[in-house]
Amino acid sequence: MRTTTITAVFGLLIVATCAVAGKERYYAPGAPAAMPMVAEGPGDAAIEQMIKDLGAEDWRTREQAGRDLAAKGEKALPYMRRVLLSTDNPEVQRRLAVLVKRMDFDRLVAPKRVTLNAKDRTAKQIIDDIAKQTGYKMEFGEQSDAKHSFEFNNTPFWQAIDTIANAAGFTVYTEYEDDTVRIYNQDAMNPYVAYAGPFRFLATNIQSNRSVQLSNISKRGGNERVSEYMSLSFQVNSEPKNPMLGISQPELLVVTDNLGGTMLPPRDRNDFEYRSGYYNRGSRSHNMSMSANLVRGDRGATSIKTLKGRVRIELLSGTSAEVVVTDPLKVKKQSFTGRTADLEVTTVDPDANNKEVYLVNVTAKSRIPVDPRRGDDYQWASNIQQRIELMDDKGNRYHNYGLQTSNHTPGGLQMTIMFGPNDRRTGQPGTVKLGAPARLVLTEWHTVTHEVTFEFKDIPLP
Repeated sequence: MRTTTITAVFGLLIVATCAVAGKERYYAPGAPAAMPMVAEGPGDAAIEQMIKDLGAEDWRTREQAGRDLAAKGEKALPYMRRVLLSTDNPEVQRRLAVLVKRMDFDRLVAPKRVTLNAKDRTAKQIIDDIAKQTGYKMEFGEQSDAKHSFEFNNTPFWQAIDTIANAAGFTVYTEYEDDTVRIYNQDAMNPYVAYAGPFRFLATNIQSNRSVQLSNISKRGGNERVSEYMSLSFQVNSEPKNPMLGISQPELLVVTDNLGGTMLPPRDRNDFEYRSGYYNRGSRSHNMSMSANLVRGDRGATSIKTLKGRVRIELLSGTSAEVVVTDPLKVKKQSFTGRTADLEVTTVDPDANNKEVYLVNVTAKSRIPVDPRRGDDYQWASNIQQRIELMDDKGNRYHNYGLQTSNHTPGGLQMTIMFGPNDRRTGQPGTVKLGAPARLVLTEWHTVTHEVTFEFKDIPLP
């Protein structure tokens, strides 16, 4: 996998960081969200000392501090960015700039890796160990007493999970609107999978449409037309650390059948298919579905030997608090101004039918001018409700169940959003006991786009 332009990506991250300096908060786990860009205040004493040691007189101390901060990983990033924006020590600034760029690359582009030597353990025990090692939330379905042995040495996350799931007869799911990886016992497997960094490409099916020309056939013969068009459907799964906001239509680079023939469809003269449009753009997800068109030239071909393609994936790299409404239960029809949107909070009321559930009635209006050539931005309307969060006084987030009612107007959306303490669709209780709502926050999303190359092998043809 490669990025479009590594320098440009890092530039975007630094620009976004500068734009939100001093406005970010850490929030406890709840609904899925990207990590904060910049910490509001100092971190724990150990991290602060490491950052300070980057400017120590002894070079050994400076080098050790850099290694220690790198080992802290994502936990230290918001605090490193805060100091990077405020320090006047050139040595600290130089070292932090290098560390932040490298760690941001690892966070968004590199997969988390698993090192584990498991002998005669159940699949659930092994999955639990991986969850602890990666910090990912993982839900295991019906348990089995069958014992397994695996040895992983710096193995990318998705490959380790698929190895265990296939051996145990389980299936991996990422279709829910959260950052939990679910593994259920369904006596099934997914044999056609491609891996690219923190992304998993899962081939799901091939549809075929064959046609024979029956009119305007030459008397001399030879121009009968038989053609077959196909569509390969697949999913793209991202690791829990990488929420996706959109994915471009795939561009196929090479597609050959087992007889050596090409299956590439005729390319649009302006490359329109690849350059236009994103799937599901503006909606935060860890699972996206798409398809790619193919042409079978030889009916004798029985499989796709190689399929190489690439997509552009828009990632949620960080968030910042754009509007913060304190004591929302006391607010009645008040307006608040943000950088990208204005928010009018009508009421935040307890749901009469559900304990610890709240209904947030708000109207959001975009501050971004509407392009008259394209009309209203429905993408903005589709993601604005996901950017609204309800929290208790400790920063724990309520689960967003989505829109209960909505009324779209040009440049705005009037809506009622339901928030609750757990995910009622799965019946799983909340991991944190929530207090009464203390803050209603409209977050701003910061994004980067990566170009990802993937490859499938030996996919059977219908």
